[in-house]
Formats: sequence, structure tokens, C-alpha cells
Amino acid sequence: MNIQSQQESFVGYFSGPNGNLEIEDFEKFGLKGELKHYKEGELLISQGKMAPKLFFLVKGFVRFMSVSVEGKEFTQSFASAPSIAGSTRAMTRKKPALFSIEALSDVLCFEFDWDEFLETMKSKPGFLESYNSLLETLFIKKEEREYAFVQQSAEQRYLQFLENNPQLKDNIPLKMIASHIGITPIALSRIRKKLK
Repeated sequence: MNIQSQQESFVGYFSGPNGNLEIEDFEKFGLKGELKHYKEGELLISQGKMAPKLFFLVKGFVRFMSVSVEGKEFTQSFASAPSIAGSTRAMTRKKPALFSIEALSDVLCFEFDWDEFLETMKSKPGFLESYNSLLETLFIKKEEREYAFVQQSAEQRYLQFLENNPQLKDNIPLKMIASHIGITPIALSRIRKKLK
């Protein structure tokens, strides 16, 4: 995939189903994301550090993870290309990120400076509309995840994870999946054995 097709893929994702933006719009308004490559295991942002960048994943997948003061690691969520990633708190409030974003595979992404991106969105309704649509999707996922923790069994959460993340199930350690759905690796092994 060359740079032109990667840009088209990103713009198509960002524009959403209405498809009201073109690559030329980004160039015309001065939005030139930097195409970056992260190797598996590298961090896009680090917990406790400033994180002023907004990432649009073109290829690969990442996890949002944090480490407690006791050193326990928690997998909060995952994102696969095409997708958006970053810390809203860190970008908008200029505070350190509460989590890290780790590449779980080789990742190709466009990086944008949040302040520049925001100023462009404010002045161009088409950009703002597209970004709001992306945020709606993320908020719905967050709402559904919170519902699952309250209303669903661990087995139901695991099955939901498999349905929502078919590209991840065979590519990440089971301990990450267990952490993500709020159970121990042993409990997940029992569930997987039961489902066989």
C-alpha cells in the first residue's frame, strides 16, 4: 500500500458514511499528518507523560493499557485500523496521559498535533461533523462496554470480545484478553475449555 492509498484509506475512514471530505481538503486546510511507523511493542503514548498527538491508525492494532502503583497491568481497550487513538484528557486539558498506547503489531499511522487539528475543525464544519461522528462511535462502544461489565457474565463478555475483535483473538496473549474483560487468565482458560 503506497502513501497515496494510505491517505485515501484514512480520509475515507475519517469522512464516515457521508464521505464529504477528500484528500485535497486536508491539504487545502493545512492538515498534513505525519506518517509514522511503530514496531510491535513500541508505545505511541506513555502513561504519566504529555500526549498532545492524535493518531489515525492505517495499519495494525494497539491496546490502551495502564499500570497501577502496585505494578499490576490492566488492558483497558483495543483499537484496530482503521481507527482513531489518543488521550482526550491529555490533548484537551494538557495533562499527562492516564494510560499508554502499545503497538500489538507493526502499526502505520498518521499523527496530528491536536491543537492544529482542533483549530482546523473549528473553522471547517465538514471536519467537525466527521470528527463528531467518530466520537459518537467511540462513546457508543464505551457505553456498551460499561453495560457488559454490569449486565453480562464473563462468558458473555468473552464471546462479545471475539465477535467484535476477530482480528485480535489469535494475535494477542490470553492474559490481555482476560484483563480486558475483567477476569483472571485461569478463569478465561476455564471459559475457553467449556466452549470447546
